[in-house]
Amino acid sequence: MDLAGLRSSSRTLSTFYPLSEDAKSSKNTVKGKVIDHSVNLQHARPGDVIEVPYELTVGGEFRELWFSAFYNHDRINTSTPFARKLGLQDQVLPFSLMLFLTGSMSHADAAKVQVGFHNAFYHWPGFAGDTFTKKFQVKSVRNTSDGNHSVITFNCELINQRGRVCMSADKTMLFEFEAISPSNVETPTNPATEAQLFRTHLMSKAEVLGELGSHSLRPLRPSQLIVHSMCRPLSLTQSQQLASLARLTHERHFDSRKFDAKSEIYVPGGLVLGLTMSASARDLHEILHEEVTDVSFVNHLHPGDVVSAVTFVKSLDENISGDMESLVVCTLGLKNCPTEVLEEMEFPINLFDGSLTTKQVEKICKEKIPALSNKIVVAAERRIIRQASRGEPFLL
Repeated sequence: MDLAGLRSSSRTLSTFYPLSEDAKSSKNTVKGKVIDHSVNLQHARPGDVIEVPYELTVGGEFRELWFSAFYNHDRINTSTPFARKLGLQDQVLPFSLMLFLTGSMSHADAAKVQVGFHNAFYHWPGFAGDTFTKKFQVKSVRNTSDGNHSVITFNCELINQRGRVCMSADKTMLFEFEAISPSNVETPTNPATEAQLFRTHLMSKAEVLGELGSHSLRPLRPSQLIVHSMCRPLSLTQSQQLASLARLTHERHFDSRKFDAKSEIYVPGGLVLGLTMSASARDLHEILHEEVTDVSFVNHLHPGDVVSAVTFVKSLDENISGDMESLVVCTLGLKNCPTEVLEEMEFPINLFDGSLTTKQVEKICKEKIPALSNKIVVAAERRIIRQASRGEPFLL
């Protein structure tokens, strides 16, 4: 079925609910009622479309605020001259920022927690000054085994002002209700999200990249485990600022009156992934393009928790184009684990398998590496394309 047919066969979920009439008393008083802007997802079915009425222009200030919180030294994100030599109009907005925007769902206030991301692809470059809209489509709906919760997967698209799908991702969330009509039938993929035009463009610039030279610091090899030294926390203020910029409205991210800031306020999932990717950025330098095949959010991260990371290199393909290489890696984000302690640990290999659930991760930790029990906040399997290391490294 083509995209037009898919849209015409899909139901559109109402975004807003009407407010009941205000009741005035004989004392000339009026009683207020909170307007519910969230979508009633108990009736969601695969194929249902959630129309998002908001538009967001990402300015240079947003990009710089992101860089202030998440370490990045890849020239395609930080250098306009480098990007223009690759035929791009400007430095490209980082993958983690684009994924955070793509998955930010202000209509899903009833969600209990984010479970993970899958198949996150950067199709078309985003730049500061672009205006983005979003589209969400229900992909699958199922109830949990206890019958008290529902797991809903959405296909999320981030679309620029020219109608280009810049990023797409499947986002899975847990809701505290039983779905009225569960279904494991998944909707067809939008043809617009199958095109990898950004990656194809970069692959065509192999000769230019060869002339520019490689800044990759170290060669990477399969079965190599890297303990990253870059550890960063997000303060409550930073987490709230970034959530506001992405228009996240879930009270778990900001309501410190209702929830304790140290133990009950959560850092949004997209920011947890951003911290983890940031912690690994220097050792994987220099990344040109990446995609995330699977992300599992294992334990909650609270503002102030320090995030460190380890990356296991699963495979390497050195023969893709010119001096570029493709690697499949699994990066674990860990909270409050000092680097010097991680260097002394022996990690079980199956901890780096893709698509592990929280229960599976915790079972492995309790049996084989108890020091990491309740410490892993995210596991991300990534495919990265970078310039291969060709010669002696220099100090960055």
